Amino acid sequence: MGFQTRVNSQQAPAVAGDFASSNPRATVIAPEAGFVAGDGGVVVGKFAWVDADGRTVHSYGSAPAAPDGFVHREENALITTYLGESSNVIPVGFPVILHRSGDFFGLVEGSTAATKGAAVYAGYSDGSINIGSAPAGFSATGSIGATNTAAIGATFTATGSGTALTVTAVTGVISVGDEISGTGVPAGTTIVSQTSGTTGGAGVYVTSVATTASSATVTAFGVVLVVSSTTGLISIGDTVSGGAGFPVGATIVNQISGTTGGAGSYTLSAPATAYVASAASVTTFGVVLNVTAVASGTIAIGDPVTGSGVPANAVIASQVSGTVGAIGVYTISVAATAYAASTALTGVGGVLTGWLASLAAAVGELTAISK
Repeated sequence: MGFQTRVNSQQAPAVAGDFASSNPRATVIAPEAGFVAGDGGVVVGKFAWVDADGRTVHSYGSAPAAPDGFVHREENALITTYLGESSNVIPVGFPVILHRSGDFFGLVEGSTAATKGAAVYAGYSDGSINIGSAPAGFSATGSIGATNTAAIGATFTATGSGTALTVTAVTGVISVGDEISGTGVPAGTTIVSQTSGTTGGAGVYVTSVATTASSATVTAFGVVLVVSSTTGLISIGDTVSGGAGFPVGATIVNQISGTTGGAGSYTLSAPATAYVASAASVTTFGVVLNVTAVASGTIAIGDPVTGSGVPANAVIASQVSGTVGAIGVYTISVAATAYAASTALTGVGGVLTGWLASLAAAVGELTAISK
């Protein structure tokens, strides 16, 4: 609500978060120094959840947890937006008091009007008051990670002269930092730089130690992963799982070239243990959820999400790209442990709170809730 621009014939009964009576009320027991608002702040006049640390409060929660309490209006919200006229958000780090019982005013959201005695549900994404049933949530299709055909390093014919290594007949890609192995190549020898030739291909390279290779077959391998085909989306931070030669537990550090999230070259967090010519079913997976279709509802930050391959207790943490609340790339709060191919996704909209509506009110109007 902005600055007053009209005079009503009747005074407004309250503001969301106000006490609705002088009846007894009780607060949620807080830790030493009290509760504080978490990322994004905490909205007054709505339900809120206490984080696992026992101190940080959020205006969103995860299934199946009911909210820990209701946020009373105690003039602790601040206007932090430049030229803003009003705010009901308690900024990050500011103290929050949660009530577990009492009578309070709150705005009816969702699609159902309030009637006296109706059950109150909390929206997981924003702590909103919903009457009679939980918010619908969403139904979508999406995947986590990708399955790929990929290679690491190269095989080639090499002739050494001191630390200069002349290579021909290259299959794969030679990268600076690669370890090389073959007849006449001392163990642990690496590629320091390339002085001539095609980048990553035939040419002359500088090695970390002198070699005596003479038209020998040599292999190179390191932290560069070359993906030739992919299904899904490769993301920075994804864990990579493959066959022999792939570093166990390595993650994608960055993309060097190619189509973003698709075929191309990537840097791994750990070097391979051998040259890999071409391996199918190399998977990547992490916290990135690629939503390709939304059948119903709107995807919201804080919504719990379930589906085949989606980790338990995962919540929509952020949206990276795409149409807000619809098709796009999202992150989830818990990392997957394997690639999840395109699957049906269900977002949980809310949870029963144990509070009841005490006054009749239309959607968009204030009702009183009691517990």
